[in-house]
Amino acid sequence: MFSSTLRTPSTLLARTVLARQYSSSAPTIGFIGLGQMGYNMATHLCTKSKSPFVVFDMNKDTVGKFQDENANATAASSPADLADKASVIVTVLPESAHVRSVYLGENGVRDGLRKDTLCIDSSTIDTSVSIDVSKQLIGMGARAVDAPISGGIMGAKAGTLTFMVGSQSSQDYEAAKVYLERMGKNVV
Repeated sequence: MFSSTLRTPSTLLARTVLARQYSSSAPTIGFIGLGQMGYNMATHLCTKSKSPFVVFDMNKDTVGKFQDENANATAASSPADLADKASVIVTVLPESAHVRSVYLGENGVRDGLRKDTLCIDSSTIDTSVSIDVSKQLIGMGARAVDAPISGGIMGAKAGTLTFMVGSQSSQDYEAAKVYLERMGKNVV
């Protein structure tokens, strides 16, 4: 159970002040998918980043717990809301259908996507879905990186995951690597 004092107006004000203290040039990071892998990955990324951090998950209790544990994290109301706020988006979802829905479905990432947003999908899904979603994001002016994971829940918790990255350019790979290295040990 969460402490009722963690969602008071003064706590919300403190989070707003914290968010403003970060460099205005620091990109806002969005993270979608706080399951067994994603929760640990998001925790590493959030604590190792000097950026505002926005999360979304269907499980609102998990989002609340994440916010309680990470002072610079705020919640998005939908994937579109998160995309509107973030210039870097990381997704870790269980199945191809979830990835397609989160990115391309109603109120999905594409509905709030801004030009040049870096989208990193670390879900292990069907290649055809990854290619299709990436093409659509790139067609909208975003950058798309496929970065499936090896290492399991223990690797996510320890921050020792391996990411196997596919991207359209070496610049996109290097941009994604900055964030992936905060969640894992190897980026190839």
